[in-house]
Amino acid sequence: MAISRRLLDFVLRGRDTTALPLHVLLPGDEVSGEMLVAGIHEGQLLQPLMDHFLAAHKPHFANEVALDVGANIGNHSLFFSRHFRTVLSVEPNPRTLTILRANAALSGADVRVLPVGFADQDGALSFFSNHQGNLGASGFAFAQGPTDARSGEQIECAARRGDAVLKEVLGVDGAPRIGLIKLDVEGAELSALRGLTECLARDKPFVIFESLRTDGESGGLAIFSFLRGAGYASFYAIESSVTSAKPSAFGWLRRLFCGEHVRLRRLEAPVAGDAYLMILAVPAGRELVGA
Repeated sequence: MAISRRLLDFVLRGRDTTALPLHVLLPGDEVSGEMLVAGIHEGQLLQPLMDHFLAAHKPHFANEVALDVGANIGNHSLFFSRHFRTVLSVEPNPRTLTILRANAALSGADVRVLPVGFADQDGALSFFSNHQGNLGASGFAFAQGPTDARSGEQIECAARRGDAVLKEVLGVDGAPRIGLIKLDVEGAELSALRGLTECLARDKPFVIFESLRTDGESGGLAIFSFLRGAGYASFYAIESSVTSAKPSAFGWLRRLFCGEHVRLRRLEAPVAGDAYLMILAVPAGRELVGA
């Protein structure tokens, strides 16, 4: 125990304690483990996204709202809280909500927890809560995500159309603009977007989403098609030189010895068979400078 504690202390000396506000974590959870060691989960993508790729828009973000759909324990919400006026953290999983609410309270920022899932239909829907060390892999059964009856506990969670929820939370007249939507809902991204059609048309927020499969009714190709129809003009994969949706030992060794850099790579469409940790969709009229 003493040796383990000393090893942990050694590792924690190198973490970025300024990456997120004060927060609590879940022992044995994959996202919590990265937040513990690095200070933030997916920070190698999030920090360049805000500090470089979207830097010209940051003055506007200070008066806008970030919508974190699939907030899990709050990693992205806490990060966005430093750049946006308000963060709405959307999370239906009761196994996660206690930690998310604690992190929202500890942040001292305007982070509002919405205990519901976003979809294109209202109702109590079947949901799989992951019990194999990655609560972030939990998701609605209809999305056919990575968690199923073998790797998760089946429960029911409330789902609603996001447009209706936003009207209740933010009001209509004089409501602040939604500046950015982040979606990580294990295959239910397209369903969530279909429930946010009014928001997309009115506010034209940047949208960042995960795409782990290309084909199918809710795959990357379908999401691109939907967003193009909603007025989105360009798409970019946010890529690290050494990390990907399919991590490998070689990638981690390369990161250790060579460091890493992050780039935007323009996509006309997701490549068949490829998985993307983060894609940025840019609406017409809010193009990126120098991209």
